[in-house]
Amino acid sequence: MVAPNRDKLRRAFRVGAARADAGTPARDGELRAPNLRDRLQRRLGQFAAPPRAVVELPPGEVTPTRHGPMWRRELRHALDFVHGNIPLGRAKVLDGERLAALAKDPAFATLDASECLFLDTETTGLAGGAGTVVFAYGLAFFRGKELVVEQLFLRDFGEELAMLQHVAARLAEFPVPVTFVGKSFDRHRIAARLCVHKIQTLVLTPRHLDLYHLVKRAHGKELPDTRLRTVEQRLLGLDRHDDLPGSEAPAAFLDWIRDRTGPVDRVLEHNRLDVLSLAALLGLLAGRAST
Repeated sequence: MVAPNRDKLRRAFRVGAARADAGTPARDGELRAPNLRDRLQRRLGQFAAPPRAVVELPPGEVTPTRHGPMWRRELRHALDFVHGNIPLGRAKVLDGERLAALAKDPAFATLDASECLFLDTETTGLAGGAGTVVFAYGLAFFRGKELVVEQLFLRDFGEELAMLQHVAARLAEFPVPVTFVGKSFDRHRIAARLCVHKIQTLVLTPRHLDLYHLVKRAHGKELPDTRLRTVEQRLLGLDRHDDLPGSEAPAAFLDWIRDRTGPVDRVLEHNRLDVLSLAALLGLLAGRAST
């Protein structure tokens, strides 16, 4: 086999014709072409996105527990606080007969508002099973002349046990969850996470007030649909501005966990409004009077 003529190959492929700033001198005085890695790195640098700002959580507190730290935010609203056009205190005293009729369950005829835990979750996806993580909880309950709103956020996966223990304690204290589509979604995601951490508490309880079904029975014929956004606009008189859609919450959380840039502050604001809407909606559907 005849050895290739390197000079002819260089001339054919113009190896020595590279610009002086594109390579480094070779031993024979010629210039080496830049290698592939250098070219790719320069190319990637041209298209690199500008760095995004770090997103801070809203004002809250890191609560120490025997299971580790937990991020918690507490907000308090007077009973005359108006959400949309409904005062929150309207749900403080319930019309048991109307509530039982709408829920199609006589057990709710004696429900006291002090038993209710308004509950909304934010998760990493809609699929079931242990792989779906609940990364934020919105909880609310009546205490005295206020509606107390708690928000829990999973800053690190190692804090989930402490967060779930807090949720379990609230479910024991306020045994009737009030949700919107929670019977088919929220409570099953919570139950899966409790099972992962071997925490025993009643979350799949028959005394669960899912307002989606009550709205459908009371106002389904007059509404174009019974999504929460539609219900808020048509029944509560609430229009959200610059609201982050719930479908974007998983990506926001995963971005925040990775590099603290996901807009989880907007996710928590969305969650806060959801929880307040639950209280206002219960008052609209079955509230007897504002207190």
